[in-house]
Amino acid sequence: MQLHLIVMMIVVLVLAESTSSTLLCTTNPDPNYYPGKLVDCSGRSLKHLPEGIPSDTTTLKLSRNNLTLLPNDAFSHLHELRELDLSANLISQLLPEAFRDLDKLVKLHLCWNLLPLSPQIYSVDLFKPLVSLEILFLNHNRRHVSTSAKQNTNTGASTQKTKVSSSYAQKHPLSFSSEKKQQRSWIPGGRNHTLRESKVAGDWKSAPKASRNAMQSVGVVQKIPRDVELGYPDEALSHLPTLRYLAMDGLTNKTLGPGFRQLTQLTRLDMSGKTGHCRLVTFDMPTLAAVPHLTHLNLSDCDIKNLTSDAFSSLLNLTSLDLSFNQALGFDQLGEAFRGLSHTKLINLTIDAIVTDRIRTLGLVIKTGQLRFFKNLTHLERLQARFNRIEAFDSGALCSGMPPNLKHVIVDGNLFELAAYVNDLACLESLEVLDMNGLDGYWTPPLRPPGDDDSSDSPQRHNTLRGKAVLRQNAKQVAHSSSATNAPAECEGKQFSVPPKLETFSARDFGLVYKLKKVKVNATNSLKKIDLSENHFPELIGPLCGFQHVEELHLVNSLIGHISRDFFSSFPALRVLNVSANHLREVFWHDKGQILSGLKNLRVLDLSVNDLGHLHNKTLLQLVNLQELYLSVNGFGSFFLDLSHMAKIQHLDLSRNQLRTIPKNTRDHLDHVAKTYNVTINMTFNPISCICQNIDFLEWARESMVNFGSDSYYWCQRRDGSLKAMENIFDTIKELEYTCTNFAGAFVGASACCVVVGTLLLGALAYRFRWKLRYLYYASRLGLKRSRQQQQQRQQQFRYDAFVSFATEDQDFVMGELKSRLEDEQGLQLCIHTRDFMPGQYIASNIVDSVQRSRRTLVVVSRALLDSDWCHYELQMALMESVHTGRDVLLFLLYQHVPAHELPRDMLANLQATSYIEFPEDEDDKHLFWSRLGQALTA
Repeated sequence: MQLHLIVMMIVVLVLAESTSSTLLCTTNPDPNYYPGKLVDCSGRSLKHLPEGIPSDTTTLKLSRNNLTLLPNDAFSHLHELRELDLSANLISQLLPEAFRDLDKLVKLHLCWNLLPLSPQIYSVDLFKPLVSLEILFLNHNRRHVSTSAKQNTNTGASTQKTKVSSSYAQKHPLSFSSEKKQQRSWIPGGRNHTLRESKVAGDWKSAPKASRNAMQSVGVVQKIPRDVELGYPDEALSHLPTLRYLAMDGLTNKTLGPGFRQLTQLTRLDMSGKTGHCRLVTFDMPTLAAVPHLTHLNLSDCDIKNLTSDAFSSLLNLTSLDLSFNQALGFDQLGEAFRGLSHTKLINLTIDAIVTDRIRTLGLVIKTGQLRFFKNLTHLERLQARFNRIEAFDSGALCSGMPPNLKHVIVDGNLFELAAYVNDLACLESLEVLDMNGLDGYWTPPLRPPGDDDSSDSPQRHNTLRGKAVLRQNAKQVAHSSSATNAPAECEGKQFSVPPKLETFSARDFGLVYKLKKVKVNATNSLKKIDLSENHFPELIGPLCGFQHVEELHLVNSLIGHISRDFFSSFPALRVLNVSANHLREVFWHDKGQILSGLKNLRVLDLSVNDLGHLHNKTLLQLVNLQELYLSVNGFGSFFLDLSHMAKIQHLDLSRNQLRTIPKNTRDHLDHVAKTYNVTINMTFNPISCICQNIDFLEWARESMVNFGSDSYYWCQRRDGSLKAMENIFDTIKELEYTCTNFAGAFVGASACCVVVGTLLLGALAYRFRWKLRYLYYASRLGLKRSRQQQQQRQQQFRYDAFVSFATEDQDFVMGELKSRLEDEQGLQLCIHTRDFMPGQYIASNIVDSVQRSRRTLVVVSRALLDSDWCHYELQMALMESVHTGRDVLLFLLYQHVPAHELPRDMLANLQATSYIEFPEDEDDKHLFWSRLGQALTA
């Protein structure tokens, strides 16, 4: 009886295990092979193939499990299978009939297993049934998984490798952030053979998490004999006549066998060490002679140390080649290899980081001899050579050694100096895109830009790297100390030559520290997009000549603190302008449209993250064709900018400000535009006012055709000041309507009662004290008459209408235009100390007497006034006269713009507490100004 129960329990457990493994999978329609099914069993910790998989399955995913063996006829019932993913398992054995009847299979993943390249692993007839296979992944397969003792050793080695590799990624975060996720195997400073061998032998640390867990939980059983000889399984692969793409590991000093010649459709071969294991060491012509039909070849991170000149001469159809991260390669060997590449049809060449990084203080100068065969690559259109520490080129090297049809060049992360080779760029007559973005290091800030008398044409880089934080501390001071206001009339600086067909130029974070002025390029150019973001341009002065075709200009995070009025007139065709993340508060605070007046064709303007706080209504007046406006993170507390002239505005970004509402005229204009265009507005992360007075704005947001996006990140500010996420605007409005309706009814009722009670009470009091009220009326009337008579007498006592307090540096203005406009034209009498002070008396006595005998004291505010002690004394005496007599004495005329932080505290307090009048710069506004000033002095 007990034996019977034990047998029954075993049967139940076996059935439960097989049933549960099937239930763990998910089945959905296959989007790639309709009307098939996609069965996903990945990441389920399966030790055996699940049963019950539908026969019409077209895609089967079994990755990230604990499978160790593929038995014969494993998938023979899946006649419709097109894609099979077995990656990231512990598979170490493939029985000869494992793929029987998979004659429709197109894509097969066997990567990240224990299946090293060897004829002993891949039997001759293994792939014979796969007559339709086009894509095969055999990369990143280890020889074996070590025992527990070896795991600890490999863990240490892997940790060491990861630590070494991460050092370069930390120094170059922009370039390797994505590659870091792929467990890149490149080790800066040269190869470490011990680490490389441990990786080929079984780097369990770099495997996917599920696979690592499987290795630990299984107890790590040795499946592959140690005497397995590594070699490319050409006989097994020769049965794949339709194979187009093959990813496999690269073996040291091995060649592809004759079986590869049967793969006449194979055009893409990926042996990259970034996605697998690759250590070729020597690469010569026989290595890939068996695959002459290749068009795309990836040999990146393959530890190539010896590259022969004829290595690629057999690949006549090659169009794309990647040799990146072979640090021992260098430009000398590569230059010789160009001889063999000249026979190919190479279009795309990638050679990132092919030089050693052991010495970080030296840059490379590309010699003319290293490019002597490069010019023979007549089909080459795209070159990528990042992170090679290139500093410059020999004079004439670019003219004599570059391919004639080169269109796109990417040389980011190098150490370029501004030298004579810059003018040789004009020789690249077919070049259309040039990316020279920097990565680290900054130029020494010159006192003047190149071309001035005492500045260098090619500034030198600091011996030690300088961060932008140091430059940012002085950005505003540099801008405020500028004496330049308007651009010079014409270009005078040195002319730079650019390729005639160049359309896009990018030099982000290039370390440039200049005032942008007197820059001239050849007029016969095609520049359309320029990106100079993340450099240091404290002042944009101009003129810039030769940029008449530029449509996009990006100067993001460039520490800009000053822009001349005529700077953007150098870009008449500009359509996109991005000057976000700069210091433009002072630039646009008083601007009335002059700075952007020449940009009639502008479509996109980004002024985000500039701490603007306020924009004058006329600042954007000339931008009649603007379609997108970005003003996020500017500290706007209100938005009264007139957009009525922007008939094509389609996107308005006001996110991350302090806005509570939008005025009705702006809402009406956006509604009008929304009848023609799809208009969107972004007000996320603003404290939207959710009170009764703002319910009209909330209702507009709900009912308008203008798109506000989702309710996510919209915030409501309650009456008590608290913030709450606006999860649903409909619920918010409904709640407000209920609250406001009840509140309005109660308010109306209470107000009516108060009016009635107040009227009765006032009537009773008026009747009770009717005689006393009559007396007070006539007494007040008489007192008012007397006060008017006294005021007239006081008016007759003032000898002057105004005492003018000004600095000696402003005397020409006071004795000239001010005196003429007020005394000669309006008949006012001014007290001017250079003319009206009594000779022989103390200056202090003259000041007090003039303040007392003048109706007002007019203070002409300028930078010179702040440094005058007597002007400060005059201001204090006028303040005392105002306190003593109770009359309005002071009137401020802002003759020059002075930032608030430079004003004395007492003057700043008076300017904030009283009205002042600002001297206009436009001649059309001056007539109204003098009229208002005369009225203010006689009021």
